[in-house]
Amino acid sequence: MNEPIKKNNELAPKQATDEIDLIEVFKKIWAERKIIYRTVAIFLVLGIMVAFGSSSEYKSEVVLLPEISNQNGSGMSGLLQQFGGLSGLNLNAAAQSNGTINPALYPTIIESTPFIVRIMNQKVYISKYNVTTSVYTYLKDINPPSLIGIIAGYTVGLPGKLIGALHKKKEMPAPAQKANCPLKLTPDQESIANNLKGRIKAVLDETAGTIKIDVEMPDPYAAAQLTDSVVNDLTQYLVSYRVQKAQADYDFIKARQEEAERKYLSLQNRSAGFQDANRDVISAAVLSTGTKITNEYNLAFNLYNTLSQQLEQARLKVQQETPVFKVLNPAEVPLKKSKPKRSLILAAMIFLGLFVGVGIITGKMIYQNAKTKNEPQAA
Repeated sequence: MNEPIKKNNELAPKQATDEIDLIEVFKKIWAERKIIYRTVAIFLVLGIMVAFGSSSEYKSEVVLLPEISNQNGSGMSGLLQQFGGLSGLNLNAAAQSNGTINPALYPTIIESTPFIVRIMNQKVYISKYNVTTSVYTYLKDINPPSLIGIIAGYTVGLPGKLIGALHKKKEMPAPAQKANCPLKLTPDQESIANNLKGRIKAVLDETAGTIKIDVEMPDPYAAAQLTDSVVNDLTQYLVSYRVQKAQADYDFIKARQEEAERKYLSLQNRSAGFQDANRDVISAAVLSTGTKITNEYNLAFNLYNTLSQQLEQARLKVQQETPVFKVLNPAEVPLKKSKPKRSLILAAMIFLGLFVGVGIITGKMIYQNAKTKNEPQAA
C-alpha cells in the first residue's frame, strides 16, 4: 500500500526540477539578451534594405467569366458542364466533347512560350518615362534594376554575368513566331520571357466559375494595359480554337460558291448572247445547242443557289460556335503599390532576428551543458 505513495512522492521532485530548469533557461536567455538585441538589429537592417531597396510593383487584375457557347445551354448548366461540377467531368481533360478548352488549362496557355512571345511584343505606355515601347524593351533596357537586384546580380548572379560576357552576341528584339518554324530564343529573350511568366497569374475559381487574371509590372499604366493584352490574346486564342473547324468549312464553301457564281454568270451571258444571235433562226442544230446551253445554265444556277444556301448556314454555324466572354471586373490602373509590403517585411525580419537570437543562446547553453558533462569529475 505504501509503494504507490512512494512513487508519487518521487515524481514531485522531478516536476519541481523541470520547473526550476525552465525558469533557469529563461533567466539565462534574459542574461544573454544582448545577443538578441544584436541579431534583431542586424535583421532589422537587412529588412530595411530589402523593404526600401526592392523595386515598386503595381498589380492590375481582371475577373473573366469563361467561354459560354450558344450550344452549351444557358447560365449555370453550361458552367457546371464546363467545370465538371455536378456533371462529373474531369477538370484535367484537355478539351470537352463540345470542342471548348477546359478553363483549367487557361493558366497553361498563358504560360506557354508562343503566348509569352506575343505578349513581349505588345506596346505599353510607361508613365514614369512618358514613352510607349514594347514590353520586351521596357523590361530589358528601360526598367532600372533595384538595389537588391544589383546586389544579387553581382553576388549570386555573378557567374552568369561572367559567362554572358564571354559569349556576348548581338541581341535581337523579341522574335515573332512564324508558321511551321521552330521558335528560338536568345538568352536575354529567354530571361525576359521567364520574368514575364512570373508577372502574369491566372487563377481558376471553381466555386464562382470565374478566372482571375492579374499582371504585376513596375509601372501602373503598363500593368493595366498588359492585363488587357493578356485577356484579349487569350480570348482570341480560345475563339480561334473553338471556331477553326466551322471557319474552315465556311472558307471552303465560300470558295466553291464564288467559283459557281463565276460559272453561272458566264453561262448566263453565253445563253443570252446565243438567244440574241439566233432569235429568228429555226434549225434543229441551233435548237439542240440552245437546249444544251440552257441545261448547263440551269445546272450552274442550281449549284450556285445550293452553295449560297450552304454558305449562309456555314456563316450561322461560325456565329453559333463563337464563344462569348464576359469581363466581370475590367482592368484598372492601380493606385497603390502591391510590392514591396514594407511593414510586413520589417515585422517578419524582427521576428526572424528574435528567433535566431534565442536559437543562438539556446545552442550556446546546450553546448556548455554538454561540455560540463564531458569534463572529468574531481576525485
